[in-house]
Amino acid sequence: MPFPLQVPVLITAFSRYDTLREVFLAVRKARPPRIYFACDGPRNHMERLKCEKVRSLIELVDWDCELNTLFHEKNMGCRAAMVANLNWFFSKEEEGIILEDDVVPDVSFFPFCQSLLRQYRNDTHIWAIVGNNLSASLDSKASDSYWFSGHGCGAYWGWASWRRVWERFDVDMKEWPRVRETKEFHDWFLSDAERKEVYKLFDHTYNGNTTWDYQFDFAKILSGAVNLIPESNLCRNIGFGADGTHTVKLSDSRNTGGLQQVSFPLRHPDSTDIDPVRDLAYFNRHILPSRYERIKALVKGALPYGVEKRLTPIVSSLQRRLGLG
Repeated sequence: MPFPLQVPVLITAFSRYDTLREVFLAVRKARPPRIYFACDGPRNHMERLKCEKVRSLIELVDWDCELNTLFHEKNMGCRAAMVANLNWFFSKEEEGIILEDDVVPDVSFFPFCQSLLRQYRNDTHIWAIVGNNLSASLDSKASDSYWFSGHGCGAYWGWASWRRVWERFDVDMKEWPRVRETKEFHDWFLSDAERKEVYKLFDHTYNGNTTWDYQFDFAKILSGAVNLIPESNLCRNIGFGADGTHTVKLSDSRNTGGLQQVSFPLRHPDSTDIDPVRDLAYFNRHILPSRYERIKALVKGALPYGVEKRLTPIVSSLQRRLGLG
């Protein structure tokens, strides 16, 4: 650690013990002065046992710090629980670091966030400090320690931000019907493919998708703000698989890359302008569905009601044999 950590850390969890233990062990290396530990509640008796085991990981907090817990008695679901947890955290803190139960950070992620939370504390153009860089190169010769992104929806896998940002968040996306057809919003996109895909994602979210991060991105766009991305991959999602909530496929292109370190002192860019080339490359690689996925969606949309459900087991079996799912 280049300097003592002074910022608080929020850890959110549900029922995944093994991945959360890795997260706690990583946090223990940084020894933050204040820990906020929030857990969703169980849906049944079996989950109650898992949730109790998860909550027992609080015993790993063995350094001198202020410990705060928010253990929900009933299951709220990913969307409502995460919003409640963040409301709780930012009601008590002006700024801080957020880690979910399957996001493991490198120890250098913590001072990286601390330095930049201070650097951009009063800059309303900066939305969030993101820990993961799925396109990080091991032999990068970049002159700066980080860059700015206005696109790349979702995947807040290890991040930090301020209360001033969270206050602009609207989980219901009430502005979406008004904004979606405006020229200003249309001109924000870097390509027609990005516009079509993000429209679809935002529509799905507005109509009840069980997530929170697309709403966070929508608020960022409305605010004309940008995210900060490290040149090194400082956080890794280790939760891909059947137990994941939104990361269920091991073949997901985002399930890649190991942890890297950032060097100090940080090298700051000259401006906060986005890098459209890198933004579009990220979209095309990690967000734009493959040609196979696009064709499958078209076929599903053309099937008569009820046929899709009967064909799903057959399609799933073919996907596994072909290595597509």
